[in-house]
Amino acid sequence: MARREVESGQKYSPPGTSTVWVVVDLTQDAEGIAHARLVRANDSTAVKMISVSALRDQRLYRLVEE
Repeated sequence: MARREVESGQKYSPPGTSTVWVVVDLTQDAEGIAHARLVRANDSTAVKMISVSALRDQRLYRLVEE
């Protein structure tokens, strides 16, 4: 199974919820681990940063297709 690249503008949702998070920025930490900064689609004041590997884990997040 091919792993889709994470890109700015993509939307993700944790399984079993209706909450949608939008990728606004991608960065790497000092150890080279890729992270995504996310904002909640319906509340731009809700911001979080998670590793890209966690975002790709379908047990944690699902890509919202439009």
